[in-house]
Amino acid sequence: MDLAAFLRSPLSRLVLRPAYDRMAVPAIARLYFPLSRAWAAALAAEGDAERLAAQIPGLAGRRRTAEKALTRLAPRIEAYETAVRRWEDAFFGAAHENASDLAEIERARALAAQALMLGRLGFLRAHLTKGFPAVAWSMADFDAVRRRHGPRLIEPAAAFPPSPEEQPRFETSRVIAGRDFDTHWLRAPSDVGGEDDTLWARVERPRGGGSHPVLIFTHGICMEMEYWLEEDGPSQALAASGIAVVRPEGPFHGRRRRKGFFGGEPVFAQGPMGMLNYFEAHVRELGRLIAWARAEFGGPVAIGGVSLGALTAQLVVGAAAHWPAEMRPDAALLVTCSASVLEAAVAGSLPRAIGATDVLAREGWTRDRLETWEPLLQPGTAQALAGDRIVVILGRRDTITPYVEGQAMVRKWQVPDVNLFQHDLGHFTASLSLYRDPAPFDRLRAVLTEARSGFPRPPQA
Repeated sequence: MDLAAFLRSPLSRLVLRPAYDRMAVPAIARLYFPLSRAWAAALAAEGDAERLAAQIPGLAGRRRTAEKALTRLAPRIEAYETAVRRWEDAFFGAAHENASDLAEIERARALAAQALMLGRLGFLRAHLTKGFPAVAWSMADFDAVRRRHGPRLIEPAAAFPPSPEEQPRFETSRVIAGRDFDTHWLRAPSDVGGEDDTLWARVERPRGGGSHPVLIFTHGICMEMEYWLEEDGPSQALAASGIAVVRPEGPFHGRRRRKGFFGGEPVFAQGPMGMLNYFEAHVRELGRLIAWARAEFGGPVAIGGVSLGALTAQLVVGAAAHWPAEMRPDAALLVTCSASVLEAAVAGSLPRAIGATDVLAREGWTRDRLETWEPLLQPGTAQALAGDRIVVILGRRDTITPYVEGQAMVRKWQVPDVNLFQHDLGHFTASLSLYRDPAPFDRLRAVLTEARSGFPRPPQA
């Protein structure tokens, strides 16, 4: 039984309860992050045991252990790189694979990616013996952040200006034809923190012509859906039912991972600079994707996300008030959102568990200095959507994006009760409830149907 099937089964009730969340946070902080830290350092070491040991304090003076870890990881790296080269040539390159082979090539890439991710387990024994750090902290100071992001504080419209019209178009991959929906990928040049990058997104689209509503849904911190094989998740069910789903990879994650860091690590490691860089890039990218989806599918477009993705989507709802009409969403689906990103960053249980609050204090990031950047971290008074176009899912036991701040967001945006789904669950289990409870998707479908009347249908083929 795969994860999606398990979460839809009666057995899921054994997991989808607050006790799971209470165990998940320390497991992430004490196990997953440290193993990921060693794994990322090993990838960057490129086979050099001394270089790896220098990056991970727990491996200092343990060259033999480092060599064994690199030896175990090497075939996974080679298999993944081989699969990616074949995939990129088949989907974006000059190769002319048979259409029937594309699904197999994608599955091979996904399996190789998953095997590479599981290579973290090769560091388990050494971590349990010595203990690895959870994050490679590299926080920028207040002056550096002010030089980079200060001009964006001048006025609300300057916080997330729309992308220039001359920005390169999205490049579309070849298509995997499925029984109920088709799959392809988008990519385009982007910029994160002043560095060149590439925006990637998976598109799962209903079969057949005509217009379709669209959900652009972005992931949470350290979630890398393109690196874990999932063939029967909520997005596939939505695509099969007539809603196109666009799933972008956020900055610092997946194919956008920075060398020497694990997926999502810079958002924590670089402190306020990391989070500001993430939101600045991804909010504007999502605006580009909204415009693309509206032109491609001819229907209303919803923006959404879970956890960090929800915080990004709510910024889009605010920023889009200053954007051209084609970039504005018509609805939103926010899963475990928060009226205060600052509270999530300072008071949330995960930042506390990995020591982020202590590092912030040590690096001189007082509460007053952090509050300087609130206008770039959470929506202002303007919003591009009325509350009845916003669907929200909250967990009453959520301590990562604290429940009380989610309630504050609902009140601020006047989200009606019919659009609010609250569970006696924590952060992770509230999100996982989407696998077995389609009610929020059904409500989003109704909201999109109401919005659809304002959209002309494209001519039929």
